[in-house]
Amino acid sequence: MARKSYQSPPPDRCDRWEEMLPPKEFANLLKVSISWLAKARKRGDGPAFARFGRSIRYFPLRKPE
Repeated sequence: MARKSYQSPPPDRCDRWEEMLPPKEFANLLKVSISWLAKARKRGDGPAFARFGRSIRYFPLRKPE
């Protein structure tokens, strides 16, 4: 089984690295644990993220329109 090292960033969600959130901030925003985010990444069913080397960043959530 091939390992998925990163997910492609959705083009309409985030254009800049600075807007992306580290796991700790994203977990606080979603009110989940950092461990839950890590397990969801491994299962492949968590929120969209990008991996830059060893660093993981999450795409910011959109406000409902």
